[in-house]
Amino acid sequence: MCWDNAVADSAFSSLKNEFYHHHNFATRQDARRATMRYIEVFYNRWRPHTNNDELPPATAMAHFKTNNQPLPAAA
Repeated sequence: MCWDNAVADSAFSSLKNEFYHHHNFATRQDARRATMRYIEVFYNRWRPHTNNDELPPATAMAHFKTNNQPLPAAA
């Protein structure tokens, strides 16, 4: 079994380098809201990812689901 967490390391590295180092937050709650906004809006929907043919994760997943529909059950 592989215990490599390179995907998580890469995501946290992007979060730190592209987001945290460019913002100051007044409260912990402000930081949580801004982090969720970064992940859900920018990272998952806009930011291109090299391992997804330069597509954001949400777009890559939509393409995957469209192209890999399960076959209908036999009657």
